[in-house]
Amino acid sequence: MRLGQKEGLCDGMEIAYITTRDLQNSHGQITGRIRIILLKGESQADVDLKCPECQFSEKRKEEWKKPFSTKCNKCGFLIKVISLRQEIKKDKKLK
Repeated sequence: MRLGQKEGLCDGMEIAYITTRDLQNSHGQITGRIRIILLKGESQADVDLKCPECQFSEKRKEEWKKPFSTKCNKCGFLIKVISLRQEIKKDKKLK
C-alpha cells in the first residue's frame, strides 16, 4: 500500500487532497465543520459539511477549485476554505 492509499477508503483510489476544518459562524464561534476529499484524476471533490450558521448537514460532490469556497444549500452562508499556511498567518496576526 502506497502513501495516499488506505484500504477501505475510496476503494483503494489515491487521494490528491484531503482536509477537515472547523468552521466559524458569523459571530466567530466554531459551530460547523467541513471535510473535503479529492481523488487523483477527479475534478469533483466529496464535501461533507455542517453549516456553522444554520447547522444544516449535507454531503455532496462539488467542482474542485483553489481556493475552495461553497455556500450552504439551506441558508446560503458562504464558506471559504483557505490554505493552512494562510490560516496560520491569519492566526498569528490576531495574537
